[in-house]
Amino acid sequence: MQERKIKAYFKQQVHALIVEKASDPDGPLDYFAEREPRDEEILGLLAVSMTMGGQSAFREWFPSPLEALAALSGPSRSEICQAFRKELKSRPPSLPWPHEEWRSG
Repeated sequence: MQERKIKAYFKQQVHALIVEKASDPDGPLDYFAEREPRDEEILGLLAVSMTMGGQSAFREWFPSPLEALAALSGPSRSEICQAFRKELKSRPPSLPWPHEEWRSG
């Protein structure tokens, strides 16, 4: 039960992160524009982004997002990473990569 809730929360954060960082010229999405992100990169990005944003829905169980991610099973972490890749690939054309904004403006 706890794993399912944590996994659902992180999948929601994946979507929020992609939307939030899409227009950030200094954000991490430009790095992923030309390469497939590794699981470790995705999980690290989630943990750091959530820590810097002060977000932790599971603070009562885990002191940090990194510990919450580490508590998940390998298949659950993999599912979160696949959700990130899917979100990254399915970004609407109206949200250009940050480096494309620089070229056009």
